[in-house]
Amino acid sequence: MLLKLAFKSVVSRRSSIVIILFITFAVCLFCLANAVFDSTEQGVQTNYIASFTGDFIIRPKSKIQQSLFGDETPVTGELTVLDTVVPYEQITEKLKSMPEIAGTTGQISGAAMVERSDGANRRASYVFGVEGEEYLSLMQSIHILRGAPYAHGERGVMLCTESAEKLGVDVGSTVQFIVADGPNYRIRAANVTAIFEYDIYNEIFGRFVIADPITVRSLLGITEVFSSDSYELNEEATNLFSENNDFTDFDDLFADASDFDEALFTEEEALISENTNSVQASEVDFSKSTTWNYIIVRLKEGQNTKRVMRKVARQFRKNGWPVQVADWRHAAGSTALYLFWMRKIFNIGIVIVLAAGFIIVNNSLVINILDRTREIGTLRAIGAKKRFISLQCMTENLILTITSSILGVCAGRICTHFINKAHIVLHNSFLVQLFGADAITVHVTGGNVLKLFILVIALALLGWVYPVINALKVSPVDAIQGAK
Repeated sequence: MLLKLAFKSVVSRRSSIVIILFITFAVCLFCLANAVFDSTEQGVQTNYIASFTGDFIIRPKSKIQQSLFGDETPVTGELTVLDTVVPYEQITEKLKSMPEIAGTTGQISGAAMVERSDGANRRASYVFGVEGEEYLSLMQSIHILRGAPYAHGERGVMLCTESAEKLGVDVGSTVQFIVADGPNYRIRAANVTAIFEYDIYNEIFGRFVIADPITVRSLLGITEVFSSDSYELNEEATNLFSENNDFTDFDDLFADASDFDEALFTEEEALISENTNSVQASEVDFSKSTTWNYIIVRLKEGQNTKRVMRKVARQFRKNGWPVQVADWRHAAGSTALYLFWMRKIFNIGIVIVLAAGFIIVNNSLVINILDRTREIGTLRAIGAKKRFISLQCMTENLILTITSSILGVCAGRICTHFINKAHIVLHNSFLVQLFGADAITVHVTGGNVLKLFILVIALALLGWVYPVINALKVSPVDAIQGAK
């Protein structure tokens, strides 16, 4: 009975058509705006995750702002020495045992000047020390054009096409890395083994140089820590300080030592001297270092990233490991920050416009009820109770707003369909970065539709409470006489 009366009341008033059309237009705009926002967010997120950040990263606990590029503190007086992930082996074993995780890889990060071997075309770059094949297996946006990734334990560098062109190098060329070490400089060199491209190129990607971790650690002066299976102790070394040794003086250890006029060790051999009776340099596998600044994690398709991150964080807290989990945006640091704020500014502008529209819609609903004061008074005069009148007005508002929402969502989906069908190609580099693609694709999601329905129902209730309370305060006699 109540629903029938409310429906007849809505149909009989001409103002209902105007209100429905206005709310439909506002909902359609809101639907399109949300589709655009989601498109930019999802595009940038997908591009960054598949290019260098992974779904999330594991990093040491630190008080400084830290991304995959290192210290993100706005003002700093000196170069920050990055901590390493400890205990690396246990953490990676735990991650690999989780069914949600597709793969992990370690990364050493640093900034350096990169140039050709002849010293030409020098440019500042971010150097990522990673295992080549393992890294590329996680980054689906990277595609090798020429050459091949350096193998495990080998020296090498991989460059994107834009970086290779600016440096003037190709596969087989040698590049040099230079970093300042106080008054001195450290210089390391490696051959370019591969040239690659990204699915969607971002200007910041042109600053990335992917190199083998041995070269990067040496360049940055990072002390190597090896896994327990990277070396073996011979029997003599094992028994060096055992009770069975017959030396009586500590100086006896160096009885056979002799002087040399020059160093005869390679970079790796210098780390562990062959003159001691401990670990022989030839017995150490330098490719099994556990010294990494970060661990990049990729999830299997369909996994909820936030849920997995919470699960991983709980495991770390349970084991007392001094590491933390950071999402892709924190991993990207300031490189994604300006895109984030540009989207926020754009979102705020759209929200202001839509808020003004919804205020007008709410006023229309309020006026719609206030104009019916005489009708409400008549109903009360013939015996209608206040509760019945309140429920009828609320039902009418719900009919108006829900009908408008359905029409608005349908209109929004139609508009997005034509936008996608038009295949609008972006040529501006900033817009390409903002949308994370070279063409605009927008979609209306179920989450956005749910938010819209919640919003319009809230509007219906707001447009019902105040005017009904005021109308019911008027006596039936005054209402019939035209009181407002």
